[in-house]
Amino acid sequence: MSPKPQLDLFAPRVAARPAAPQKESVAAKPTGPEIRDLFDTNFSADDIAEWELLFRDAPQYNYHFKRSQIASAFDRPLHKKLIASHAFERLREISFLGAIDYLFHPNGRPANIRHSRYDHTIGVALLSQQYCRLMGLSEADRDLLGAAALLHDIGHGPFSHTLEPEFARRFNLNHHQLTEKIITGEVQLDLSVNHLLVKHGVDPDEVIALLSKKSTHPHASLLSGPVNIDTLEGISRTKTYVHPNYVHCHPRLLLEAAVKLDEDALKRLDKFWQLKEDIYRNFIFGPMCFATDHLCREFVVKNAPDFAANDFLLTEKAFLQRHPAFKKFLFSLKNRIELDGVAEVVDPEISAAAAILDHNATKVPKREFHINTDAEVKSFADLGKRYYEEKNSFLRRVGNLTDPAQQAAAASLFD
Repeated sequence: MSPKPQLDLFAPRVAARPAAPQKESVAAKPTGPEIRDLFDTNFSADDIAEWELLFRDAPQYNYHFKRSQIASAFDRPLHKKLIASHAFERLREISFLGAIDYLFHPNGRPANIRHSRYDHTIGVALLSQQYCRLMGLSEADRDLLGAAALLHDIGHGPFSHTLEPEFARRFNLNHHQLTEKIITGEVQLDLSVNHLLVKHGVDPDEVIALLSKKSTHPHASLLSGPVNIDTLEGISRTKTYVHPNYVHCHPRLLLEAAVKLDEDALKRLDKFWQLKEDIYRNFIFGPMCFATDHLCREFVVKNAPDFAANDFLLTEKAFLQRHPAFKKFLFSLKNRIELDGVAEVVDPEISAAAAILDHNATKVPKREFHINTDAEVKSFADLGKRYYEEKNSFLRRVGNLTDPAQQAAAASLFD
């Protein structure tokens, strides 16, 4: 009996039959504000046309994977068992974008499925498999790189990056530390991960080295370089929140470009690097995400005795059950951080001198992305010569949303 063929979750879908032309009618009233107005994207009509050209005939990528699809897509026994582990299953209830996932729908469309660390990690692992196929790597390398891809986010706590800074400040806990402890079997959350790696001949220390950017493996840049499979999948996924339909950024095509590295491939990667800058500037570090994350952290600070270090091991469902006051506060933000009102909440022009005297001012990370077009790129590992970023910070201030009376009034709506 012939083996069941492996499913390629990146494969093109059959084109849908074009809809019949409709008569012109009075335009329907919009159901809500368009998300792109909030993020003030820099993409012009010319940019959009260039995306269409660079990513023509792009396959469909839904960013959400069913169990049956996953079972068919992964053929390595180690990968299948890691996906079935308790620690990995926990990622289904860890939001990809943190608190923002609870307040806004992707693309502003209520029907769209919200993103989780589980789906993101599956996407990263699929890119790892694709890379191993393109490069003709050995089974040992496939096991190692695939395991690193599957475990790269295994230690994320509830609400991902939203609450992690407070766990780090108060309890010295972050997802990098928990990831390492899960891999080495030092935490009771799931001891099977370490056992599975050892049983299948994968050195846990080498997985940690790959994830901590300390590995000397010839393909370490797949996970540590500026154009790595984590950022290829993650930025493409985040794009679905910012750009409704018209930016067809496909992670598999980007990975193939990073391997091929001809003139057209570099054009695709250049456009991706510009997209990454746009998303970081206007979304991840933009007013809405900043205000949401900042206010959630402020709530934890003001209610510090209610939170404990072991909260970091919970799923978000369990976290909200344990902290109903935080749940009430989180959903109260939806009535205050409106798409058109974030600019009034956040003051991006505050000066450094004023910030010193303002307890509501806080540092916001800032990244600037650059392309060195003169750099010679001959391999995946060389992409760091062409693409690089600078990290610094600036100051912002949150307005009267931190007023306790307003918080109490909004929270009462959910009683």
